[in-house]
Amino acid sequence: MKRNLLSSLIVITNILFTVFLTSCGESYAPITLVSSDGKTHITNNDTIYIDAFTEGMDFSIRGGDGKYVLENQNRDIVRYEYNGEKVSLIPLKIGYGSLRITDYEKNESRFIINVKNQARIFHVNNISTEVLGGDLTQNETKVIEENIIESAIMKVSGSIEFTYTVEEMNGGNVTIYQQEGGNAVTGIFSQNESFDSEIGNKILSFEISLAGYNKIKMDLIEKTENNYTYKVLRHDVTETYQSQYPKLEKATIEYILADTTDN
Repeated sequence: MKRNLLSSLIVITNILFTVFLTSCGESYAPITLVSSDGKTHITNNDTIYIDAFTEGMDFSIRGGDGKYVLENQNRDIVRYEYNGEKVSLIPLKIGYGSLRITDYEKNESRFIINVKNQARIFHVNNISTEVLGGDLTQNETKVIEENIIESAIMKVSGSIEFTYTVEEMNGGNVTIYQQEGGNAVTGIFSQNESFDSEIGNKILSFEISLAGYNKIKMDLIEKTENNYTYKVLRHDVTETYQSQYPKLEKATIEYILADTTDN
C-alpha cells in the first residue's frame, strides 16, 4: 500500500514539474537592435542618435522568440518601417522618442530615440600662415605672421563645431573654443559649396557671424601630402593687415584639422 502511494506521489510530482516548466516557456535572449553594418548593438534602454534631415537608420532585430510587435510611442518625432527582417527609423523632427518591441513570450525592450541636428566637429592640430609681398622686408613679414597667430580665432587644441539647423544643410549654429578648456564663442553660419578645378577638390565656404567680431569667411578644403589627406580651414586675412602694410599682397592662416565628429 505504502509503495503504491509513493509511486503515485512521484507520478503527480513529475506531472506538476512538467506543467510548471511548460507554463514558464522557453528561455530567450533579450531583444536587441543591430545596425545594418553589424558594428553597433543597441540593448534595452539604450539611446539611438539619429541626425535630422536624413533618411534615418536601419536595424535588424535580434533575440526574443522572433515574432515581434513594435510600438512607436512618439509618432511626431520618428516613424518606423518594418518588413519582418529590417526596421527603419526615419526622423521627423528634433526631439526624443521611444520604440517598444515585444514578442509573444512577453519579452520586452525599449529604445530611446534622440533626433538631433547634424553636427561637424573639428579640432585644431596645427596652424600655418602664409604672407606674400615681394617688397615686404623680412622683419615686416615676421611681424605680420606673429600678429596673425596672436589674433587667431583658434589656437592649437581649439575646436569649431558646425550644427546644421535647416533641411538644406547649408546653415545653422557655430561654436568655437579658442583652445581646449576655454570659453566658447557662439554664432551662426551659412555655407556654400564650390569646386576648385586646380586642386580637383570640393570647397565648403563658411560665412560666420560671431558676437564681437566682424564677419569671418573661411574655406574648408582637403590637402594631400605624402599620401596623407587632411582637412584645412583657411582664413584670408589680407584686408586686416593691408592698410598697415600696403606692400602686402596676400596673407592667410590655415587651421590644420582633425575631424572628430564621430569621436
